[in-house]
Amino acid sequence: ILPEYPYGPSLLYKQSNKGLYGGAMIQFGNNVSPDTETKTRRSWHPNVLSKSLYSIALKKKIKLRVTANVLKTIDREGGLDEYLLGDKESRIKELGPVGWQLRWAIMQTGIVRNRMIAQARELGL
Repeated sequence: ILPEYPYGPSLLYKQSNKGLYGGAMIQFGNNVSPDTETKTRRSWHPNVLSKSLYSIALKKKIKLRVTANVLKTIDREGGLDEYLLGDKESRIKELGPVGWQLRWAIMQTGIVRNRMIAQARELGL
């Protein structure tokens, strides 16, 4: 029984509901010509990549749409599982519905459950 994602789906950039986008969305601005300073509207899109990332807890590769920025964060955190298990509010907010489902699946595995029980014992809970 999967709990509902607390922040709901993105209504502004719906594509981000189908991958790990880290809160990135289309940004808008102007191209300004150097001579006449004429402004032309333009947009910047997130750098989205299709990647297969390995989950140690689930013991399989997961094909995801990931932004380059999130990929960099996953490397820094030490893998997909560590990225998804981050417990800060900002991390949970940037996961999106797909990340929330993956997080829940990883939390149900024995490896992660044993780790959480060990952390609780260390804290005296």
